Amino acid sequence: MATSPKSKQKNLADLFLHGIQDIYYAEKKLTKALPKMAKAADSPDLQKALNDHLGETQEHVTKVEQVFALLDEKPKATKCDAIDGIIEEANSILEDFGDTEAGDAAIIFAGQAAEHYEITRYGSLAAFAQFLKYDKAEKILRSILDQEKAADKKLSELAEDRIDFAAAAVASSQDAPAKAAAR
Repeated sequence: MATSPKSKQKNLADLFLHGIQDIYYAEKKLTKALPKMAKAADSPDLQKALNDHLGETQEHVTKVEQVFALLDEKPKATKCDAIDGIIEEANSILEDFGDTEAGDAAIIFAGQAAEHYEITRYGSLAAFAQFLKYDKAEKILRSILDQEKAADKKLSELAEDRIDFAAAAVASSQDAPAKAAAR
């Protein structure tokens, strides 16, 4: 993409700051979305996992503010269309599936979309910080990245251990007459 002679040439440090502003917005939005998801969950284990991650997410907001301080920048959120879309989709999925047997699976489905977004952002930001020699910022970002990966793994375990099997069992019992008729 060409830039005009009058436009400021952007660099990796500019992208890093933009990314920090973006993830700050995302984390703040998720502190509002996670309680709704936890309240909608039927599984006590899923509720606990979401509430535990809410606490971590609140810590992430504070840690990202620490990164702003390291950059001598005031914390500023830049609107993140990606997380807004993920949260909008989560709300739609909860509306469609929240009161069904597949409700908890739908919550995990939506939750993992947010986790994967955060994992990609924190992974890139940590790599940028390493390249830019922002050692303290890198350490903070990698610690958040580790927590996001652990939250994603926990959601996968819940899905594999209980929730998806329960939803599938209900679906297979409802589909049995249709499958028998198709034979």
